Amino acid sequence: MTATVDFTKPTAAPRPPARRYVQRAELTVAMGDQKPLASLGLNPDPLQQLAAAMASVRTEAGERADVVLDVVPVRERHLARRRRRLLAQSKRRGPSAYGERLTGGLGGGGVWGSVTAAWSGGKTASGRGERLPRMTDLRDGVGKFEPSAGAVFAVQLLLRTEAAHPQAALARMNQLLAAFAATSGENYLKPRRPRTRCRIAHFDRRFATGEFAPRKRQWLTVPELAGFLKPPTVKCRASSVVRSGGLVPPAPSDLPVYTGQRHLVPLGAVIYSDGRERIGAARVKDLLFGLQLGKSGHGKTEAALVQCIAMAHSGYGTWFLDPHGEGWVRAKPYLAHPHIASRVWEINLAHSEPDQLVASWNPLSMEGRSLSAVKDVVRSVTEGIAAAQDWGDSAPRARTILARGAQALALLNHQAVQAGELDAQCTLFQLRSWLTDEEWREALLPKLPQRVRDYWEKTFPKLANDAVPTVTYAIDRLDTSQALQAFFGSPRSAYDVRTAMDTSRVVFVCPSGSESDALVSCLLIHDLHRAGLSRQDTPRDERRTFWAWGDELTALDSSSKGFLAAIAEQLRKYEVRFIGMTQMALRLSAITRQSLLQNQSLLSTCAADFDEAAFVARRWNGHVTPETITGLPKYHYVMSINLNGTPTKPFRVRGLPVEELFAHYDNPAGVPDLDQAIDTNLRRRPVGEILAALEDLDAVVLAHHTGRRPGSTGAGDPTTLID
Repeated sequence: MTATVDFTKPTAAPRPPARRYVQRAELTVAMGDQKPLASLGLNPDPLQQLAAAMASVRTEAGERADVVLDVVPVRERHLARRRRRLLAQSKRRGPSAYGERLTGGLGGGGVWGSVTAAWSGGKTASGRGERLPRMTDLRDGVGKFEPSAGAVFAVQLLLRTEAAHPQAALARMNQLLAAFAATSGENYLKPRRPRTRCRIAHFDRRFATGEFAPRKRQWLTVPELAGFLKPPTVKCRASSVVRSGGLVPPAPSDLPVYTGQRHLVPLGAVIYSDGRERIGAARVKDLLFGLQLGKSGHGKTEAALVQCIAMAHSGYGTWFLDPHGEGWVRAKPYLAHPHIASRVWEINLAHSEPDQLVASWNPLSMEGRSLSAVKDVVRSVTEGIAAAQDWGDSAPRARTILARGAQALALLNHQAVQAGELDAQCTLFQLRSWLTDEEWREALLPKLPQRVRDYWEKTFPKLANDAVPTVTYAIDRLDTSQALQAFFGSPRSAYDVRTAMDTSRVVFVCPSGSESDALVSCLLIHDLHRAGLSRQDTPRDERRTFWAWGDELTALDSSSKGFLAAIAEQLRKYEVRFIGMTQMALRLSAITRQSLLQNQSLLSTCAADFDEAAFVARRWNGHVTPETITGLPKYHYVMSINLNGTPTKPFRVRGLPVEELFAHYDNPAGVPDLDQAIDTNLRRRPVGEILAALEDLDAVVLAHHTGRRPGSTGAGDPTTLID
């Protein structure tokens, strides 16, 4: 059996010139092949010079360089015969071969009997105690072919270069010869060039067919050959070396294959154990929380969109926070289908033209909620605004005022809902009116329970004047954008994430890109957490699985102040799954990072900075090196998942773009119909109409609860609030 290694500089198949010049050389050991060549180590890599020589070949000019190394294993009986001959030759060279004269002839043990004794415990064949040769002398006799040398191979080494100019072909040959000069030790490789037509034809036949007929016998051991038979190491830095991308464990043999099944979440293209590439998937029951890391523009958002579209078409509810709006633009044509259009919600805060139709959300709305839900509404609003303002524990008065204000307005809203006046509910903008318009507040206070009135009548007036501007600053920021005024300024909410969870809606939320994005994202994340916890009123087997994705997790975490961690820790039992994407895990807050890593059932990274790569590699216990992660090509990932309840080792995944995986869903012609469906689903209204109503909302609220307009001295017929 012949094993052949062909080191070839690939050609670009240019149009060949009229004449080609070829250089040929066969490398053979210059001295007896029992004398070893140099044993090449790994540093420097023996392939470095060879790869550099190949890199200099100009394929665009029609040049070519080939190195063919044929190896044939030598059978043990042939090797033993060779040793005996070498020992016989050593005896004829006299006592100097061993330092002492050997006694006896071949029949009485002689040379071979002494050698056998030396390698079998010191006994000769005749049993007589004779003076034995030193072991070092025996090694000198057989050279590198001593029994402990291991496998031995017969070798044929052919070099061939081709160019349009004779000097170019000769130059490339000299470069190859220089690369093999590094093998010189006690022995060395000598080039032999065929000169006659017969020898040239013999060379070309062996080169083309693999016929094993070396010019002379040359046997080499593994240490002499290993440097050229191994793959290039990291020390081989030539530009012509194609890198494998580092060592990554293979994908699990039982990794599910995605073909559109409802219970599977697609991950990307994976090479399975049979060498074929298929779409790998995680099981819905195994995927609870995920973290996707890596550089910008390397496919994190695309992978999330693929998963979101797949889950939406499988009937699950989804929620995608898309800060830039680019994801929604890509996903829209793939959701424009009748069976899914009735479930799609679009919250796009970039629209602010007066005739633009938009959806609205009132975080203080009590529509469809009981009186006991007031505390949840108050907490969601207070924590959201406080986190976005980064108050922490440094603004206790502001937090208290905000919480008390939200409580008062939520109680008033509950009364309006009970009375059937849904359009008389207060919004976030009425918080500013409540805190700054003393006349408006005092007119509404009689509608509140006594314990609530006591705070505003006795405690609030004693607080420092600078506490109120701290609270109203957040509302003032919202008031700078017409899009945000329209989104938060309507008494009735079309956006309700709890409804989205329970009815499997497909929700895309795209903030406006304004300086208030942090505040908006904070309110949305806190509301997601509140809605998830509120599902405890639903039996476990009736809770529909709801998927949430958060892009730009670092910015989201900096504004949400711990609620991402709360989502990862608490919402699993309420069938809410969350997957976050960020460029830098080290920039996440410690509590969020620890919680996501503790509870994650999917950890994925594309190419990353070395520090980030090292952080992720440590989570995989050395199965992947940081260098492997930093060198990942674009749209390629290393990830681990939970499979059948057990974490897998990391494996490679090639990211699939939406248009490749879901080409059969692409329906750009259906986008106008989808927009109309969204208008109906969210009861979208023109921006101008919402803003006009917001201007009069204070008066509407006051008129409903007191029966009078602002500035009026008359009193209405107040109803008594039963506590």
